[in-house]
Amino acid sequence: MSEPFSARLKASTATIHDEVEHTTFMVDLMEGRLDSRAYALLLKQYEVIYAVLESKSREFADDPVFAPFHDVNLFRSERIEADLAALDGAELPVMSGAAAYAAHLAGLERAEQVIAHHYTRYLGDLSGGQAIGTLMGRHYCLPATSLTMWDFSALGKTKPYKDAYRRLLDLVASTGGDEQVVIAETMEAFRLNGDLLVDLTDATERRAVPVA
Repeated sequence: MSEPFSARLKASTATIHDEVEHTTFMVDLMEGRLDSRAYALLLKQYEVIYAVLESKSREFADDPVFAPFHDVNLFRSERIEADLAALDGAELPVMSGAAAYAAHLAGLERAEQVIAHHYTRYLGDLSGGQAIGTLMGRHYCLPATSLTMWDFSALGKTKPYKDAYRRLLDLVASTGGDEQVVIAETMEAFRLNGDLLVDLTDATERRAVPVA
């Protein structure tokens, strides 16, 4: 029996995924060496990225290849805006990496490309991303009211949802989608995210402090 596409996609992007996860900014943020302002700066970048991604999701909502993935309960834009307001971060700058990421998303023309970014962002948020909300509250004493980005309770239990999402990935070819396009664009999604995190590293490297 051939390996499911969801497994091949994960394996094909595992190296770059690991590299991005271990960018200095993310390591420092997750280990408590930065501050709530650094977290708000990350959210500010997400504000522009998710707005375009969710616009693309609506644009492709009726496409037979993308339609199974379209779920407004995944959308994060309103939550990000609310969290930024709670963190007093609405006026923080948008980094060049985030602007480039958003511009790339705006130019997507194929359903498979949208799936790639949808998968990278939302399945990531439902997986390792859940630790971000927990650790931001723990390290920087942030209340739940400023961490709603990570609240996916509208989806029900997370694991069954993720399992169902992976089954949708396994059906991409059967709906007429090109699996190789999804893989190639997922690699691009991680590259764009990595570039953004390098920008954030440069913006915050002087603020990192040792953790006792």
